[in-house]
Amino acid sequence: MAQLTSHQGAERSEQLLQQAMDVFLRLGIRSVNMADLASEIGVSKKTLYVHFTDKDDLIQRCMSAHCDQMEQVISEAENREGNAIDSELAIIDFVHAVITKMHPSMLHDLRKYHPIAFDTINKREDEIILGTVERNIRRGQTEGLYRLDINPILTARFLVAIGYEVKKCGERSTFQGELSLSDLYLQSSLYHIRAISTEKGAQYLQSKLEKEKLFQ
Repeated sequence: MAQLTSHQGAERSEQLLQQAMDVFLRLGIRSVNMADLASEIGVSKKTLYVHFTDKDDLIQRCMSAHCDQMEQVISEAENREGNAIDSELAIIDFVHAVITKMHPSMLHDLRKYHPIAFDTINKREDEIILGTVERNIRRGQTEGLYRLDINPILTARFLVAIGYEVKKCGERSTFQGELSLSDLYLQSSLYHIRAISTEKGAQYLQSKLEKEKLFQ
């Protein structure tokens, strides 16, 4: 077999990371070992070990790749046509889609069996969310969509705190039989927008949800 160049190796690693993430989202983390993962992806276990030291390394890099993807989606949402609410809804749509596909045990497995990866992704997600929400609020305030009497930095921290509560509910199945984790995320995200919106912003959000039938 021909030796992969460093560029080809990086591209192959990225491809394997995406495939591995899809498997973990579908089946959970604890129940899938490296042999299972290789079988699901359609490669040899040896191939996985060429690119990843072990399962911990793979999980850590999967979480990092997820954050990279989130940052890319946010950048695209912030630069698309429309206003602050359009941008926020595009980001919500991406996260909602990921959570909807996520196996119910994934957060619990990540916290219990891969705590370093769990802490790392939480810290990075917090940094991403704080910056994104603060920018979005300032933009919405200049557009007349968000209230001027709210503090962007403090409100961003409120949303991060709400996010932690949503994750806890999802891990503990607090709302089992009532709301799924994806529903909890969606409700909390829309609550955030409604809470900071002016009358103009609230009307725009409702019109957007009804006309485009988002999240249905």
